[in-house]
Amino acid sequence: MRQKIKQIIYDMRHQPIIAWVSLLATAMSVFLIMVVVMIQRVQVIPYAPESCRDRLLLGAYMHVGCKDNNYDSSAGMSYRVARLLYENLEGVETVSYIEPQTEWMEVRGTTGESYMVNGRHVDANFFMIFDHPLVAGRYFTTEESESVLPVCVISHTTARNAFGTTDCIGSQLSVDHKMYTVVGVVNDNTPLARTGSGDLFIATGPDDPAMKSYNDEQIFGPVAAAMLVREGVDFQSVRDQVKARYAVIDTELAPSGRYTIYHESPFDQETIAAGIYGSNSTPDKTSGRVIRTCLYLILLIVPAINLSSMLHSRIRRRISEIGVRRAYGCSRSRIITEIIAENFLLTLAGGIIGVTLGVIFASTYSGLYENMENYGSGATPAISAVLNWGTVAAAITICFILNIISAAIPAWKASRLSPVEAINAR
Repeated sequence: MRQKIKQIIYDMRHQPIIAWVSLLATAMSVFLIMVVVMIQRVQVIPYAPESCRDRLLLGAYMHVGCKDNNYDSSAGMSYRVARLLYENLEGVETVSYIEPQTEWMEVRGTTGESYMVNGRHVDANFFMIFDHPLVAGRYFTTEESESVLPVCVISHTTARNAFGTTDCIGSQLSVDHKMYTVVGVVNDNTPLARTGSGDLFIATGPDDPAMKSYNDEQIFGPVAAAMLVREGVDFQSVRDQVKARYAVIDTELAPSGRYTIYHESPFDQETIAAGIYGSNSTPDKTSGRVIRTCLYLILLIVPAINLSSMLHSRIRRRISEIGVRRAYGCSRSRIITEIIAENFLLTLAGGIIGVTLGVIFASTYSGLYENMENYGSGATPAISAVLNWGTVAAAITICFILNIISAAIPAWKASRLSPVEAINAR
């Protein structure tokens, strides 16, 4: 091992451009793959307020077609339809009826300043699914949400901006020119948690005018169902129950010649994060996975080709040395093994630099999250949420793959050299 390290140091001194470019190319390849992996991980791994992502399902949107014409309508669900499809499902621990996305709301407190925050209407069960630790006060109750009482829970930053303090329980908050009583203050949360985030949570129920149906038949509306599935329950079993319930709505629509179109809801976190679910389409996870795989291959193969060319140049300068070793009985397999081992050490050093850059980048560059619909006053996830030993192990594996791809052919060619030709080579 010591001899191989000395050889690498010798190469870096006598072939500085090739050696350093190889080192930095490896570092950048590992760094870029780490960034791509971190962006993907932060959208699917559990962290507050969506610590339940491995058990979270979201039922959203309704699609209705017509047999007699080209009528096609799709939108969110009404309260009635949401409860018909998602209430009391076997295997579901808790269900919460919420707005599927936050919306901009103008708020004003005792500070007198008005500004926009991201709020959403939710019921009391929302806080049983998503973890929003209380800073002060309490969550609103089922009775308050069912009765649509004007109460709300706000984030820490919203409380500081609106009231100058988190000691604001019982204070009146103007939300879009309507007064609400603050009953609780929770920690700031990241908007990367699309289903569970928000700066302001307003109690809502079936009779809430803000959540009223879009049509008289109460098919469409602004409601989604967030579900916490029990441990060990297969998501597909929940989907099968929901699909069967669509038949009830089809029976209602049959006299008018209309029918529902099922799109494999409720959706898991991978589908939610990818944004590939909608009101009139069935999610296609395969294409997203193929795109990510192709991206990883490009980030691996392109640097590997460049590294292979550079390694070939390094080996050409060592042809005489290889010839002497072959003349003294060194086997071809040993030549191949040692060249690959030396290259791996250099690749590993570049990988360590790449991992270090990745850690620094994830810790300091907030733009990593801003490009993923980051808005409002939410906090970004902890570094442990996007970077762990699994990510580091993946980076080391990438180094190994880069080494094999880039070093195998040059090492094999070097081992095939005739000792006499190698010794006489210039």
